[in-house]
Amino acid sequence: MPIYEYYCPYCKNEFELMRSMSEIDKPVLCPKCGTKCQKLVSASASKTGSYVRPPERSAFRQKP
Repeated sequence: MPIYEYYCPYCKNEFELMRSMSEIDKPVLCPKCGTKCQKLVSASASKTGSYVRPPERSAFRQKP
């Protein structure tokens, strides 16, 4: 299951959540305040051989 990053515009909380692909479009509530959150855009890492290689440049994140 993929890990998604979310941002709460109300309390400014940023958190990760592991969700199945079938739950992508379902709303996510902030674990701190219960407000509906927005999904962040982020870079992914890839596994090469026996280690995880981070992205070549810094991760692109877009906060609303």
